[in-house]
Amino acid sequence: MSINMNFPPHSGKCGSPWCVRALLMVLLLGVEFVKTARHDTYPAIDPTKTNLTGQVALITGASKGIGKATAVAFAQAGASGLVLLARSDLNATKAACEAAAKRPGQSLKVLAINVDVSNTTQVNDAMAKVKETFGRLDIVVNNAGAVSPLALLAESDSETWWHVWDVNIRGTYEVTRAALPLLVESEGNRTVIIVSSLAAHGVFKTHGSAYGTTKLAHLRLAEYIAHEYGDKGVVAYAIHPGGIITDMTSGAPESYKQLYIDTLEVAAHTMVWLAREPKTWLSGRYVSCQWDVEELEAKKQEIVDGDKLKIRMVI
Repeated sequence: MSINMNFPPHSGKCGSPWCVRALLMVLLLGVEFVKTARHDTYPAIDPTKTNLTGQVALITGASKGIGKATAVAFAQAGASGLVLLARSDLNATKAACEAAAKRPGQSLKVLAINVDVSNTTQVNDAMAKVKETFGRLDIVVNNAGAVSPLALLAESDSETWWHVWDVNIRGTYEVTRAALPLLVESEGNRTVIIVSSLAAHGVFKTHGSAYGTTKLAHLRLAEYIAHEYGDKGVVAYAIHPGGIITDMTSGAPESYKQLYIDTLEVAAHTMVWLAREPKTWLSGRYVSCQWDVEELEAKKQEIVDGDKLKIRMVI
């Protein structure tokens, strides 16, 4: 197999033996399912070409990084309402969203709530505020996430390990569980996006058991949502946002950082593209934000006929 990685200029060189092995592994784990690799935004996912007028989108982990960029992208896409959830201060994100809402006639209302997504009561209270404020909810982006320090399983800290599961899995569950009745009732785009990771497929085969297993669980959870609520018009996707340097990934080993070559916008804008209208043929499946979406759409029949982009045991 030939190796032809389309790295942008800011990615630098990756010549270490570890990095070469990692790139080979990445190639074998579906990165080349779509030929063209995207590391920054491009016309097909431009949020200003999407019309989400009347729609309300909820984004968790919205105070910074991918969550903040995604909230801004939905504002650019013409959303009428945004719900921002995070434990930390949301004022900067709220201001950025309001500044980005420049579409003629657009009236954007932003509801910012400090919430621990793993806390059932706080999530329920937040969803009640959403219903009271907007009377509807159309799109949910489960972006809130946590990582633990890299450690072998026997050397890991139990509290830290389970904290990752509390945020990544319980948090995703609590928000989705509370949102689903309103999504169904609202009769909008009824879209659930879960920010998973390429790590779900075992790219880093050691020292990351908490994070990797939660991201694998995200893939199956998206499939369950699609199966249980597809007949009610709900679609769900588990996405790989790309290799992006954020506060959460900044502590990764230097050798890993050579793979973090993507912009926040390629993830944020791809999520807007996914939420543009329900894509039932893609629901319950894994989507990489590094994949060119026009080439992905061209594979629609192949994906449906082969039931691809799902986790399965090969026997």
